Amino acid sequence: MAEPLIVTCPECKKRFKPKTDVRGKKVKCPSCKSIVAVPADDKKSEAVKSGKPEPEAAPAAAAAAPEPAPEKVYDDFEADPNPYGVKDVPLVPRCPNCTEEMGKHDIICLKCGYNTLTREWGKTEKTIAVTYGKQLKYLLPAIGAAVFSIGSIIFLVYYSVASPYHVADVPVLNLTDHESLRMWTTVIFLGWLWGAGLFCFKKFIEKPKPDEEQSE
Repeated sequence: MAEPLIVTCPECKKRFKPKTDVRGKKVKCPSCKSIVAVPADDKKSEAVKSGKPEPEAAPAAAAAAPEPAPEKVYDDFEADPNPYGVKDVPLVPRCPNCTEEMGKHDIICLKCGYNTLTREWGKTEKTIAVTYGKQLKYLLPAIGAAVFSIGSIIFLVYYSVASPYHVADVPVLNLTDHESLRMWTTVIFLGWLWGAGLFCFKKFIEKPKPDEEQSE
């Protein structure tokens, strides 16, 4: 024999016992006159017997929740404009190494340092400025060469012009007063002057400062 069914009204929470088997039917609450839906399965009946709210008796807010819009169905005569769900991505220049957005005319990526022309990565280096002491040390050889050049010119002028008169009365130094010796001395000193002048030109004109020191 089936156990008597006890129904709980979800509105007034009153419990009553129907006279007949009303499983799967709707009955009227004798207290508040509201319609109560009685579940037909055993699990829901047990919930009704225990006084718990029925699953169908959800709050009004949950029942009024908006349903998601159904997806549009395309027939055979209407083609789907985007069948694969592809999104539009703006075509902008990007770095081939890190895919970072670059400017229209940029060559080097500011994020990773990749050079799109040479296909190399730029290195971050620390440059140490050149001090006056380092520059003076760098120019010392050129200063010596300049002093040597000036001294050589003064010696050649003296040896070619004034020396013959000064050594004429000195027997030992008179041997230096010879045209062949004067010619070869002049040729040798001119070669030294050429090398020293070229060295001074490179140091004083082309590259007056040494290379800056760099450290990673």
